[in-house]
Amino acid sequence: MTTPIRTKEIQLARQLGHALQFCWLAILSFLLTYTTSGATIEVRVQEDIPHFSPLAANIQVGDTVKWIWRDNLSHSVVSGDGDTGTPDGLFDSGIHTLPFTFSVTFQDVGRFPYYCDVHRRGNDSGVWPVVNVTAPTPTPSPTPTPAKPLNISTGMEVRTDDQVLIGGFIITGNEAKNVVLRAIGPSLGAFGIANPLANPVLELHGSDGALITLNDDWKDDQQSEIEASGFQPNDDFESAILATLDPGSYTAIVTGKDEGTGVGLVEGYDLDAAADAQLANISTRGFVETGSNVMIGGFILGGEAGEANVLIRAIGPSLTQFGVADALADPTLALHDGNGALLSSNDNWKESQQSEIEATGLAPGDDLESAVLATLPPGAYTAIVAGKNGLTGVGLVEVYRLP
Repeated sequence: MTTPIRTKEIQLARQLGHALQFCWLAILSFLLTYTTSGATIEVRVQEDIPHFSPLAANIQVGDTVKWIWRDNLSHSVVSGDGDTGTPDGLFDSGIHTLPFTFSVTFQDVGRFPYYCDVHRRGNDSGVWPVVNVTAPTPTPSPTPTPAKPLNISTGMEVRTDDQVLIGGFIITGNEAKNVVLRAIGPSLGAFGIANPLANPVLELHGSDGALITLNDDWKDDQQSEIEASGFQPNDDFESAILATLDPGSYTAIVTGKDEGTGVGLVEGYDLDAAADAQLANISTRGFVETGSNVMIGGFILGGEAGEANVLIRAIGPSLTQFGVADALADPTLALHDGNGALLSSNDNWKESQQSEIEATGLAPGDDLESAVLATLPPGAYTAIVAGKNGLTGVGLVEVYRLP
Protein backbone atom coordinates (compact mmCIF):
# COMPACT_ATOMS: atom_id res chain seq x y z
CA MET A 1 0.00 0.00 0.00
CA THR A 2 1.15 3.53 -0.64
CA THR A 3 0.69 6.56 1.53
CA PRO A 4 -1.59 9.39 0.28
CA ILE A 5 1.48 11.52 -0.48
CA ARG A 6 3.07 8.74 -2.52
CA THR A 7 -0.19 8.07 -4.37
CA LYS A 8 -0.45 11.74 -5.31
CA GLU A 9 3.12 11.86 -6.55
CA ILE A 10 2.72 8.75 -8.66
CA GLN A 11 -0.59 9.92 -10.11
CA LEU A 12 1.08 13.18 -11.17
CA ALA A 13 3.82 11.28 -12.98
CA ARG A 14 1.28 8.99 -14.66
CA GLN A 15 -0.99 11.89 -15.70
CA LEU A 16 1.95 13.58 -17.36
CA GLY A 17 2.50 10.32 -19.24
CA HIS A 18 6.26 10.45 -18.86
CA ALA A 19 8.80 8.10 -17.45
CA LEU A 20 11.53 9.23 -15.11
CA GLN A 21 15.04 9.97 -16.14
CA PHE A 22 18.04 9.46 -13.87
CA CYS A 23 21.14 11.56 -14.40
CA TRP A 24 23.54 13.75 -12.36
CA LEU A 25 26.49 15.07 -14.37
CA ALA A 26 27.89 12.21 -16.45
CA ILE A 27 31.05 12.98 -14.49
CA LEU A 28 29.46 11.96 -11.16
CA SER A 29 28.01 8.77 -12.59
CA PHE A 30 31.49 7.98 -13.90
CA LEU A 31 33.16 8.75 -10.58
CA LEU A 32 30.83 6.47 -8.62
CA THR A 33 30.84 3.61 -11.16
CA TYR A 34 30.79 3.48 -14.93
CA THR A 35 29.83 0.90 -17.54
CA THR A 36 30.57 1.07 -21.25
CA SER A 37 31.85 -1.08 -24.09
CA GLY A 38 34.43 -0.89 -26.85
CA ALA A 39 36.49 1.73 -25.07
CA THR A 40 39.37 2.44 -22.73
CA ILE A 41 38.09 2.86 -19.18
CA GLU A 42 40.07 5.14 -16.88
CA VAL A 43 40.44 4.37 -13.16
CA ARG A 44 42.00 6.88 -10.80
CA VAL A 45 44.59 5.68 -8.26
CA GLN A 46 44.64 7.95 -5.23
CA GLU A 47 45.15 8.20 -1.47
CA ASP A 48 41.43 8.82 -0.94
CA ILE A 49 38.88 6.17 -0.06
CA PRO A 50 37.96 4.43 -2.28
CA HIS A 51 41.61 3.97 -3.21
CA PHE A 52 40.56 3.21 -6.81
CA SER A 53 37.73 5.13 -8.48
CA PRO A 54 35.53 3.78 -9.92
CA LEU A 55 35.76 0.75 -7.64
CA ALA A 56 34.11 -1.53 -10.22
CA ALA A 57 35.04 -1.29 -13.92
CA ASN A 58 32.45 -3.12 -16.03
CA ILE A 59 33.73 -3.83 -19.52
CA GLN A 60 33.56 -6.28 -22.40
CA VAL A 61 36.18 -8.62 -23.85
CA GLY A 62 38.72 -6.57 -25.80
CA ASP A 63 38.29 -3.42 -23.73
CA THR A 64 41.17 -1.77 -21.87
CA VAL A 65 41.39 -0.48 -18.31
CA LYS A 66 43.85 2.39 -17.82
CA TRP A 67 44.89 3.22 -14.24
CA ILE A 68 46.07 6.82 -13.73
CA TRP A 69 48.13 7.91 -10.72
CA ARG A 70 46.52 11.04 -9.22
CA ASP A 71 48.76 12.02 -6.27
CA ASN A 72 52.43 12.09 -5.32
CA LEU A 73 52.36 8.92 -3.20
CA SER A 74 53.61 5.50 -4.27
CA HIS A 75 50.95 3.09 -5.56
CA SER A 76 50.69 -0.14 -7.53
CA VAL A 77 48.04 -2.18 -9.34
CA VAL A 78 48.32 -5.91 -8.63
CA SER A 79 45.81 -8.57 -9.66
CA GLY A 80 44.80 -10.95 -6.87
CA ASP A 81 43.33 -11.13 -3.38
CA GLY A 82 43.66 -7.82 -1.55
CA ASP A 83 42.55 -9.30 1.79
CA THR A 84 45.59 -11.56 1.96
CA GLY A 85 47.87 -9.63 -0.36
CA THR A 86 48.19 -12.65 -2.66
CA PRO A 87 48.89 -11.84 -6.33
CA ASP A 88 47.61 -14.17 -9.05
CA GLY A 89 50.17 -13.15 -11.69
CA LEU A 90 47.75 -11.75 -14.27
CA PHE A 91 49.09 -8.20 -14.08
CA ASP A 92 51.37 -6.10 -11.86
CA SER A 93 52.24 -2.46 -12.52
CA GLY A 94 55.05 -2.33 -10.01
CA ILE A 95 55.28 0.51 -7.47
CA HIS A 96 55.34 3.99 -9.00
CA THR A 97 54.70 7.67 -8.29
CA LEU A 98 53.49 10.51 -10.52
CA PRO A 99 53.44 10.74 -13.45
CA PHE A 100 52.47 7.14 -14.29
CA THR A 101 49.72 5.18 -16.03
CA PHE A 102 49.23 1.44 -16.42
CA SER A 103 46.94 -0.28 -18.94
CA VAL A 104 45.64 -3.83 -19.37
CA THR A 105 43.48 -5.13 -22.23
CA PHE A 106 41.21 -7.94 -21.08
CA GLN A 107 40.63 -10.81 -23.51
CA ASP A 108 38.76 -13.25 -21.25
CA VAL A 109 35.35 -13.22 -19.55
CA GLY A 110 35.54 -13.17 -15.77
CA ARG A 111 35.85 -11.25 -12.53
CA PHE A 112 39.35 -9.88 -11.90
CA PRO A 113 39.98 -8.42 -8.40
CA TYR A 114 43.07 -6.35 -7.72
CA TYR A 115 44.68 -4.16 -5.05
CA CYS A 116 47.47 -1.69 -4.28
CA ASP A 117 50.42 -3.54 -2.77
CA VAL A 118 51.47 -0.38 -0.88
CA HIS A 119 48.14 0.51 0.81
CA ARG A 120 46.01 -2.65 0.48
CA ARG A 121 42.56 -1.27 1.13
CA GLY A 122 39.21 -1.09 -0.63
CA ASN A 123 36.45 1.29 0.40
CA ASP A 124 35.05 2.02 3.86
CA SER A 125 32.97 -1.15 3.70
CA GLY A 126 35.95 -3.36 2.90
CA VAL A 127 34.91 -3.91 -0.74
CA TRP A 128 37.92 -4.45 -3.00
CA PRO A 129 38.26 -3.10 -6.55
CA VAL A 130 37.39 -5.38 -9.45
CA VAL A 131 37.26 -5.51 -13.24
CA ASN A 132 34.13 -7.32 -14.45
CA VAL A 133 34.53 -8.58 -18.04
CA THR A 134 31.56 -9.84 -20.04
CA ALA A 135 31.34 -11.32 -23.53
CA PRO A 136 30.73 -8.82 -26.33
CA THR A 137 27.17 -8.54 -27.55
CA PRO A 138 26.84 -10.34 -30.92
CA THR A 139 25.81 -8.21 -33.87
CA PRO A 140 22.83 -9.79 -35.68
CA SER A 141 23.50 -7.89 -38.93
CA PRO A 142 26.13 -5.58 -40.38
CA THR A 143 23.73 -2.63 -40.00
CA PRO A 144 24.68 -0.56 -36.93
CA THR A 145 21.98 -0.62 -34.26
CA PRO A 146 20.75 2.73 -32.91
CA ALA A 147 22.27 3.86 -29.64
CA LYS A 148 20.07 3.24 -26.61
CA PRO A 149 20.20 4.33 -22.97
CA LEU A 150 22.44 2.20 -20.74
CA ASN A 151 22.77 4.46 -17.72
CA ILE A 152 20.47 7.22 -16.52
CA SER A 153 20.62 9.43 -13.42
CA THR A 154 19.52 12.76 -11.98
CA GLY A 155 20.91 14.77 -9.09
CA MET A 156 19.23 17.65 -7.29
CA GLU A 157 17.95 18.92 -3.95
CA VAL A 158 15.65 16.40 -2.26
CA ARG A 159 12.99 18.06 -0.10
CA THR A 160 9.77 16.73 1.44
CA ASP A 161 6.14 16.21 0.38
CA ASP A 162 5.69 17.17 -3.31
CA GLN A 163 9.34 18.24 -3.59
CA VAL A 164 11.03 14.87 -3.19
CA LEU A 165 13.00 13.42 -6.12
CA ILE A 166 10.56 11.57 -8.39
CA GLY A 167 12.04 9.59 -11.26
CA GLY A 168 10.54 7.14 -13.70
CA PHE A 169 11.28 5.12 -16.77
CA ILE A 170 9.48 3.13 -19.44
CA ILE A 171 10.78 -0.25 -20.58
CA THR A 172 9.75 -1.19 -24.10
CA GLY A 173 10.36 -4.41 -26.02
CA ASN A 174 9.48 -8.08 -25.76
CA GLU A 175 11.57 -9.24 -22.80
CA ALA A 176 12.05 -8.45 -19.15
CA LYS A 177 15.05 -6.26 -18.32
CA ASN A 178 17.48 -6.56 -15.42
CA VAL A 179 18.17 -3.19 -13.81
CA VAL A 180 19.88 -1.78 -10.73
CA LEU A 181 18.41 1.37 -9.19
CA ARG A 182 20.40 3.41 -6.66
CA ALA A 183 19.72 6.36 -4.36
CA ILE A 184 23.01 8.10 -3.53
CA GLY A 185 23.58 10.75 -0.87
CA PRO A 186 26.54 10.58 1.54
CA SER A 187 29.02 9.63 -1.22
CA LEU A 188 28.40 12.95 -2.96
CA GLY A 189 30.24 14.80 -0.19
CA ALA A 190 33.54 13.37 -1.46
CA PHE A 191 32.99 15.20 -4.76
CA GLY A 192 32.48 18.62 -3.23
CA ILE A 193 28.67 18.51 -3.15
CA ALA A 194 27.45 20.66 -0.25
CA ASN A 195 24.64 19.34 1.94
CA PRO A 196 24.39 15.77 0.58
CA LEU A 197 21.32 13.76 1.57
CA ALA A 198 22.47 11.89 4.70
CA ASN A 199 20.23 8.83 4.48
CA PRO A 200 18.27 8.33 1.24
CA VAL A 201 15.35 5.92 0.96
CA LEU A 202 14.41 4.41 -2.42
CA GLU A 203 10.94 3.22 -3.50
CA LEU A 204 10.04 1.41 -6.75
CA HIS A 205 6.42 1.59 -7.95
CA GLY A 206 4.61 0.02 -10.90
CA SER A 207 2.45 1.79 -13.47
CA ASP A 208 -0.62 1.37 -11.23
CA GLY A 209 1.14 3.15 -8.36
CA ALA A 210 1.50 -0.02 -6.29
CA LEU A 211 4.70 -0.30 -4.28
CA ILE A 212 6.87 -3.07 -5.74
CA THR A 213 9.70 -2.80 -3.22
CA LEU A 214 11.66 -0.29 -1.14
CA ASN A 215 15.10 -0.10 0.39
CA ASP A 216 16.68 2.08 3.06
CA ASP A 217 20.24 0.81 3.53
CA TRP A 218 21.43 -1.29 0.59
CA LYS A 219 23.06 -4.03 2.68
CA ASP A 220 19.71 -4.80 4.32
CA ASP A 221 18.44 -6.57 1.18
CA GLN A 222 20.07 -8.26 -1.83
CA GLN A 223 23.60 -7.43 -0.64
CA SER A 224 25.31 -10.35 -2.41
CA GLU A 225 23.34 -9.88 -5.64
CA ILE A 226 24.08 -6.14 -5.76
CA GLU A 227 27.78 -6.71 -5.03
CA ALA A 228 27.90 -9.30 -7.82
CA SER A 229 26.58 -6.68 -10.25
CA GLY A 230 29.49 -4.36 -9.45
CA PHE A 231 27.11 -1.47 -8.70
CA GLN A 232 27.06 -1.51 -4.91
CA PRO A 233 26.86 2.01 -3.37
CA ASN A 234 29.94 3.37 -1.60
CA ASP A 235 28.11 4.16 1.66
CA ASP A 236 26.07 1.80 3.84
CA PHE A 237 23.34 4.44 4.27
CA GLU A 238 22.70 4.61 0.54
CA SER A 239 19.98 2.53 -1.13
CA ALA A 240 19.83 0.09 -4.03
CA ILE A 241 17.30 -2.24 -5.65
CA LEU A 242 18.07 -4.98 -8.17
CA ALA A 243 15.00 -6.01 -10.15
CA THR A 244 13.90 -7.88 -13.27
CA LEU A 245 11.13 -5.77 -14.79
CA ASP A 246 8.66 -6.57 -17.56
CA PRO A 247 7.99 -3.95 -20.26
CA GLY A 248 5.92 -1.14 -18.75
CA SER A 249 6.25 2.11 -16.84
CA TYR A 250 7.84 2.45 -13.41
CA THR A 251 8.39 5.17 -10.84
CA ALA A 252 11.34 5.57 -8.45
CA ILE A 253 10.98 7.95 -5.51
CA VAL A 254 13.93 9.15 -3.41
CA THR A 255 13.22 10.66 0.01
CA GLY A 256 15.29 11.44 3.05
CA LYS A 257 14.79 9.12 6.02
CA ASP A 258 12.79 10.82 8.79
CA GLU A 259 12.09 13.70 6.34
CA GLY A 260 15.77 14.53 5.93
CA THR A 261 16.70 16.89 3.10
CA GLY A 262 19.77 17.47 0.97
CA VAL A 263 21.27 16.84 -2.46
CA GLY A 264 20.57 13.32 -3.71
CA LEU A 265 21.20 11.28 -6.84
CA VAL A 266 18.90 8.64 -8.33
CA GLU A 267 20.44 6.26 -10.86
CA GLY A 268 19.36 3.39 -13.10
CA TYR A 269 21.71 0.90 -14.77
CA ASP A 270 20.81 -1.47 -17.60
CA LEU A 271 22.42 -4.81 -16.69
CA ASP A 272 21.37 -6.60 -19.87
CA ALA A 273 21.94 -4.47 -22.96
CA ALA A 274 21.52 -7.53 -25.21
CA ALA A 275 17.91 -8.14 -24.14
CA ASP A 276 15.09 -7.35 -26.57
CA ALA A 277 14.02 -4.43 -24.36
CA GLN A 278 15.27 -0.93 -23.65
CA LEU A 279 14.77 2.19 -21.57
CA ALA A 280 12.73 4.11 -24.12
CA ASN A 281 11.91 7.38 -22.39
CA ILE A 282 12.85 8.72 -19.01
CA SER A 283 12.15 11.78 -16.84
CA THR A 284 12.64 13.29 -13.40
CA ARG A 285 10.62 15.79 -11.39
CA GLY A 286 11.91 17.83 -8.46
CA PHE A 287 12.58 21.30 -7.07
CA VAL A 288 14.92 23.36 -9.27
CA GLU A 289 17.02 25.83 -7.31
CA THR A 290 19.92 28.06 -8.40
CA GLY A 291 23.70 27.74 -8.56
CA SER A 292 24.86 24.14 -8.13
CA ASN A 293 21.35 23.04 -7.12
CA VAL A 294 19.78 23.34 -10.56
CA MET A 295 18.42 20.10 -12.07
CA ILE A 296 21.32 18.13 -13.54
CA GLY A 297 20.26 15.13 -15.58
CA GLY A 298 22.41 12.86 -17.65
CA PHE A 299 22.21 9.76 -19.77
CA ILE A 300 24.64 7.40 -21.45
CA LEU A 301 23.75 6.10 -24.92
CA GLY A 302 25.42 2.79 -25.68
CA GLY A 303 25.39 0.28 -28.49
CA GLU A 304 27.18 0.30 -31.82
CA ALA A 305 27.90 3.14 -34.18
CA GLY A 306 24.26 3.93 -34.87
CA GLU A 307 22.91 7.32 -33.83
CA ALA A 308 19.73 7.90 -31.83
CA ASN A 309 17.09 10.59 -32.33
CA VAL A 310 16.43 12.14 -28.93
CA LEU A 311 13.98 14.79 -27.73
CA ILE A 312 14.80 16.49 -24.43
CA ARG A 313 12.23 18.71 -22.71
CA ALA A 314 12.28 21.05 -19.68
CA ILE A 315 8.75 21.39 -18.31
CA GLY A 316 7.49 23.91 -15.74
CA PRO A 317 4.27 25.89 -16.26
CA SER A 318 2.36 22.83 -17.57
CA LEU A 319 2.76 21.12 -14.19
CA THR A 320 0.29 23.53 -12.62
CA GLN A 321 -2.68 21.85 -14.33
CA PHE A 322 -1.70 18.59 -12.61
CA GLY A 323 -1.88 20.12 -9.14
CA VAL A 324 1.84 20.80 -8.71
CA ALA A 325 2.38 23.81 -6.47
CA ASP A 326 5.17 26.30 -7.15
CA ALA A 327 5.89 25.11 -10.70
CA LEU A 328 9.00 26.55 -12.40
CA ALA A 329 7.60 29.49 -14.39
CA ASP A 330 10.21 29.73 -17.15
CA PRO A 331 12.66 26.80 -17.49
CA THR A 332 15.78 26.85 -19.66
CA LEU A 333 17.54 23.79 -21.08
CA ALA A 334 21.18 23.13 -22.01
CA LEU A 335 22.55 19.90 -23.55
CA HIS A 336 26.25 19.07 -23.05
CA ASP A 337 28.39 16.18 -24.27
CA GLY A 338 30.60 14.00 -22.07
CA ASN A 339 33.42 16.55 -22.22
CA GLY A 340 31.18 19.36 -21.01
CA ALA A 341 30.95 21.07 -24.41
CA LEU A 342 27.62 22.78 -25.06
CA LEU A 343 25.79 21.04 -27.91
CA SER A 344 22.53 22.99 -27.84
CA SER A 345 20.45 25.23 -25.62
CA ASN A 346 16.89 26.54 -25.61
CA ASP A 347 14.75 28.93 -23.60
CA ASN A 348 11.32 28.92 -25.28
CA TRP A 349 10.79 25.88 -27.49
CA LYS A 350 9.12 27.72 -30.40
CA GLU A 351 12.23 29.87 -30.93
CA SER A 352 14.03 27.05 -32.73
CA GLN A 353 13.11 23.66 -34.26
CA GLN A 354 9.39 24.42 -33.81
CA SER A 355 8.16 22.47 -36.85
CA GLU A 356 10.48 19.51 -36.17
CA ILE A 357 9.43 19.30 -32.52
CA GLU A 358 5.73 19.56 -33.42
CA ALA A 359 6.19 16.71 -35.91
CA THR A 360 7.23 14.38 -33.06
CA GLY A 361 3.86 14.86 -31.33
CA LEU A 362 5.72 15.72 -28.13
CA ALA A 363 5.72 19.52 -28.22
CA PRO A 364 5.62 21.14 -24.74
CA GLY A 365 2.24 22.40 -23.58
CA ASP A 366 3.44 25.92 -22.76
CA ASP A 367 5.39 28.38 -24.92
CA LEU A 368 7.76 29.19 -22.03
CA GLU A 369 8.91 25.59 -21.75
CA SER A 370 12.05 24.34 -23.49
CA ALA A 371 12.95 21.52 -25.87
CA VAL A 372 15.94 20.30 -27.87
CA LEU A 373 15.73 17.75 -30.69
CA ALA A 374 19.07 16.09 -31.45
CA THR A 375 20.61 13.12 -33.26
CA LEU A 376 23.30 11.73 -30.97
CA PRO A 377 25.97 9.01 -31.32
CA PRO A 378 26.78 6.65 -28.42
CA GLY A 379 28.28 8.57 -25.51
CA ALA A 380 27.57 10.43 -22.29
CA TYR A 381 25.35 13.52 -22.21
CA THR A 382 24.15 15.99 -19.60
CA ALA A 383 20.92 18.01 -19.63
CA ILE A 384 20.79 21.00 -17.26
CA VAL A 385 17.46 22.62 -16.36
CA ALA A 386 17.48 26.02 -14.65
CA GLY A 387 15.03 28.85 -14.08
CA LYS A 388 15.42 31.90 -16.30
CA ASN A 389 16.85 34.91 -14.42
CA GLY A 390 17.30 32.84 -11.25
CA LEU A 391 13.71 31.59 -10.94
CA THR A 392 13.11 28.52 -8.76
CA GLY A 393 10.31 25.99 -8.60
CA VAL A 394 9.27 22.44 -9.40
CA GLY A 395 10.47 21.31 -12.83
CA LEU A 396 10.54 18.20 -14.97
CA VAL A 397 13.31 17.03 -17.31
CA GLU A 398 12.47 14.40 -19.90
CA VAL A 399 14.39 12.41 -22.49
CA TYR A 400 12.57 10.58 -25.28
CA ARG A 401 14.28 8.17 -27.64
CA LEU A 402 12.40 8.61 -30.90
CA PRO A 403 11.96 6.09 -33.75
